[in-house]
Amino acid sequence: MLDVSSQEGHLDSLVKDHDLVISMLPYTLHPLIAKHCIHRKVNMVTASYLSPAMKELQSSAVAAGVTIVNEMGLDPGIDHMLAMECIDKAKADGCIVESYSSFCGGLPAPECSDNPLRYKFSWSPYGVLLNTVSTAVFLRDNQVVSIPAGGALMESSTPMDFFPGFNLEGFPNRDSTKYAEDYGIQTAHTLIRGTLRFKGFSKAMSGFVKLGLINSDASPLLKPNAAPVSWKALLCEQMGASSSLSHEAFEEAVYQRIGRDDFVMDTLRWFGMLSDESAVQADSVLAALAKHLEAKLSFDKSERDMILMRNDVGLRHPTGELETKHISLAVYGDPSGFSAMAKTVGYPAAIAARMVLDGEILTKGLVVPMTKDIYGPALACLKEEGLHFMCKSTLQE
Repeated sequence: MLDVSSQEGHLDSLVKDHDLVISMLPYTLHPLIAKHCIHRKVNMVTASYLSPAMKELQSSAVAAGVTIVNEMGLDPGIDHMLAMECIDKAKADGCIVESYSSFCGGLPAPECSDNPLRYKFSWSPYGVLLNTVSTAVFLRDNQVVSIPAGGALMESSTPMDFFPGFNLEGFPNRDSTKYAEDYGIQTAHTLIRGTLRFKGFSKAMSGFVKLGLINSDASPLLKPNAAPVSWKALLCEQMGASSSLSHEAFEEAVYQRIGRDDFVMDTLRWFGMLSDESAVQADSVLAALAKHLEAKLSFDKSERDMILMRNDVGLRHPTGELETKHISLAVYGDPSGFSAMAKTVGYPAAIAARMVLDGEILTKGLVVPMTKDIYGPALACLKEEGLHFMCKSTLQE
């Protein structure tokens, strides 16, 4: 056990004594780990997005002769590898990539989705909630579509019918447009990467946003030495209403704020947030909500999670024929073993670690798994670990 931000001496001695470091810490801490790896000339693997702060270390990593593999998890990771395998093969066949769509979600298995959010946490609750108010940019029919921060993302979710047996919805994730260059598909008129949830998630989250609950500003009401505060009092504060409202008047104020939506009211009731139950003390309203939901939406020992991923790649053949490749992945967790999230994030990171140690990845500096020398062996290893990718095609004249 160590706190990497305050025990740098301990961190440095751990790095020095090993051949390779795998960092599964929050992404903001990777640059700190990477600096120690570069200083000690030790290779490193992470499953997180290659952040601007990591990119700044490129020249020093190359100078030190170390390899730092990033984006080697599920999303980012497996999504990149499946995309590039398909795109590279299509280009070799003389095809032009006209569209690319990729949706991925970590979900409870359907039989475990028995709550209003239809969701349980298989990674950082705070991160899941914060993502619901982020911006998103994607390309649709050569038009750049921008979704502003603050909750518009939840209003933009659409039904996803590519696995008809599941009741899914999807919404765009971050900036998809940069992948035109990353994937070498500047010819694509449509390019979107997004998140999958079961239908109902966005509507419920939209209610939380309207009530000011996805708020990461420090909250004086929730300070450690403050008197306990109820969810009712906290919601009144967020709505700018008096906490001495009668229960009926309070519920009516909430009902108005959420656009008189019965589903959202039932959701708030289910989570005990219209009651006098005390909110957890935390740095912010968002942190309190994350802790509250985490307690209610954890997986039981007997429950399992599920990963769904779907890539659709539109290819124009030299003959003029349009083909869409549908690449799907569905993975279930094992209640007595690894969760689906652990498998799909952990296996790629482990495979990359072995490839670096065995000298299969020789590139120095910052590396992402978008080249055949990495994705070829890695996808083959994932299949050996029991991850089955399904590929189908539809043709249009």
